[in-house]
Amino acid sequence: MGLLFWARAFAQGVWERRIQAQTALRVRWLRAIAVVKSLPETAREQIRHWRGNSVEFPIEEQRVLLAEYYERFEQLAELICSAAFAGDGAPFQAQYAALRRWLQRAYPPLKPYLTGHLNCDPSDAEFGLRTVGKPTDAMEALFAAETIEDILRYDQGDLIGRLERARSALYRYADYLREVV
Repeated sequence: MGLLFWARAFAQGVWERRIQAQTALRVRWLRAIAVVKSLPETAREQIRHWRGNSVEFPIEEQRVLLAEYYERFEQLAELICSAAFAGDGAPFQAQYAALRRWLQRAYPPLKPYLTGHLNCDPSDAEFGLRTVGKPTDAMEALFAAETIEDILRYDQGDLIGRLERARSALYRYADYLREVV
C-alpha cells in the first residue's frame, strides 16, 4: 500500500500542477492581451500616458482643432458643391486631394467627440461601403473617396443631406465646447 499510494499521490500532484501552470499561463496571456488593447492608439496619447497625464483630448486643443477643422470643412463643402454644379470634378481634384489629406489626419482625434453630435443615416455607411469598402459616418463620407469624381458618381441624392448632417454636428459640437469651462 505504501509505494502504490505514494506513486498515485505523486502522479496526481504532477497532474494538478500541470493544470495549474496551464491556467496561470492562460490568465497571464489574457491579461497581456488586455493591456495591449488598452494602450493608446496615437503617439500623442502614448506620451501623455507615459507622463501620467490624462489621455483625454484637452478642451483647449479641441477648440483650436475644431476651429481649423471647421474652416477646412467649409472649403470642402464649397468645393463639392462647385464640382457638382460644374458636373466635372477634374478641375477641382488637386484642391480636393490637399483638403482630403488634411481632413484625414485631423478627423481621428475629433471623431470620438464629434460622433456624439452626428445624426446617423444609413446612406452614409452605404456610401462608405461603395467607395472605400467600409462603413463611414456623414463626416468621413465627404472625404473618404479618392477623387471628387467618386463622390459625385456614387452619390444617390444624399450629398446635400450628408453635408447638412456633418455641418450641424460641427455646430452642436462647437456649442458644447463653448459651454464647457
